[in-house]
Amino acid sequence: MQPGFLSQGNLGGGDGRAFSIKPRLSLSETWSDNVSLARINGTKDSGFITEVAPGVQIDARTARLKGYFDYTLRGQFYTTPSGYSRTQNQLNTFGTLEAVSNWLYLDFSGIIAQQSISAFGTQSPSSANLNSNATETSSYRLSPYIRGQLAGLAEYIVRYNYSTTQTSVSNTSDIDISEWTGQLRGSTPFQSLRWSLDASQQTADYSRGRQTDSERLSASATYTVIPQLRLTLSGGQEANNFASAEKENHTTHGYGFDWNPTERTQISGFKERRFFGDGHRYTFSHRFPLSTISFSDSKDVSVLPNQFATVGRGTVFDQWKQLFSQLLASQYPNPVQLDIEATKLANAFLSAFGIPGNTQATSSFLTSRATIQRRQQLTLAMQGARNTLTVMFNRNENQTILANDTVSDDFSINNTNSIKQRGVIVNFSHQLTGESNATLMASRQESIGAGTTIQKVTTTMYQGSLMSKLGPRTSGSISVRHTKFDTPTNPYTENALIGTISFIY
Repeated sequence: MQPGFLSQGNLGGGDGRAFSIKPRLSLSETWSDNVSLARINGTKDSGFITEVAPGVQIDARTARLKGYFDYTLRGQFYTTPSGYSRTQNQLNTFGTLEAVSNWLYLDFSGIIAQQSISAFGTQSPSSANLNSNATETSSYRLSPYIRGQLAGLAEYIVRYNYSTTQTSVSNTSDIDISEWTGQLRGSTPFQSLRWSLDASQQTADYSRGRQTDSERLSASATYTVIPQLRLTLSGGQEANNFASAEKENHTTHGYGFDWNPTERTQISGFKERRFFGDGHRYTFSHRFPLSTISFSDSKDVSVLPNQFATVGRGTVFDQWKQLFSQLLASQYPNPVQLDIEATKLANAFLSAFGIPGNTQATSSFLTSRATIQRRQQLTLAMQGARNTLTVMFNRNENQTILANDTVSDDFSINNTNSIKQRGVIVNFSHQLTGESNATLMASRQESIGAGTTIQKVTTTMYQGSLMSKLGPRTSGSISVRHTKFDTPTNPYTENALIGTISFIY
């Protein structure tokens, strides 16, 4: 990877092929002095972990289909316990099919990843470690929709969303979500004034919790003050049974703005009175010639674990994908194509600099209820001729709104009404030669539960890596890692040495 990776000339692009299929194979060997993450005063089980990981990446760009598919099957073989082996799946796919030209479309997405069951259980430095607090979780979504115009006076879109999220352990909740949404929007005799009507109905069914239902109806007006500045007012009604057995009706109203003072700067904000108080979403991003800054702050109802409600954002890869999405937004107005280009660019960047993309900034946890979630994220990136520095901050707070607490999850088991998680990752990369890089990474995450008692767990990790191209299609890396997990009940430390060779066909 040459210097200037973040320059405008390297943002986006492609080879123009309708289908791009790239099979790959990676082999890694890990020595860990604590394979199963045993507590400090227990007996550590050191050993080797061999991982064979075939995978494939497919990029589709036809006239009707825009899609991305990336799948890896990880076979893991352990010397401790002797003869033990297992497989893990890793999937990231999304796209849009235009079934009927300019009218009927189908969005789809899927993700399979390792997920922490409890925010206060043992946190893993890697998916290769043996940890009873981690489980494979899959989430799939299908969303057909139609869009068009009504007599040339208004635009409409009607969408149906269905998603299912499942885990591989019996004591956690599967979640099925069914949702209808509709929007009607149009102009007025005043050129700068536009209007919109939005409606939605959602049912979330938890296998180990109760079903929740919600409906919303709102109207909004947007006034363009100048081409770079728009103001919005909204009002409406909502009804749901998130906090009670029967549905409760509430009035909503809000206001916001979108401001793009320059091509490199985007600022937006929206504040709304909701049934739980004030909800909001604020974003800011700015791109300098060799650096970027991005910030977001939102508060809303969440019915899925954070990792699957947003298809990530907990890992370094997710953070970089979000950052590149903001940088490429003006270049790719189509959201599916934007998602594809941002994903490819994030993968290329992390691979080029040897940054471990699956490192968690703040890991999520599994719940069996809707929560009020506030999520804050700050990403900074600076690049010199041979050096790249990234700093990523995350802060998440989930509050339960369930009046009669009968479900089994972190809130009830730990007698907690609020769970706060915050994390930071600092990554420094130095380009040794045109084909090799050295990286240093430090991360820290805290999970705090506020209830009748205060609970706190902290995970700190340091990792150094050397990565180099070994041939036109082959690359290799070697890494050392130190992890410390602090908790009153089950603390541990772990040291590991990892070597990896990857081949792309």
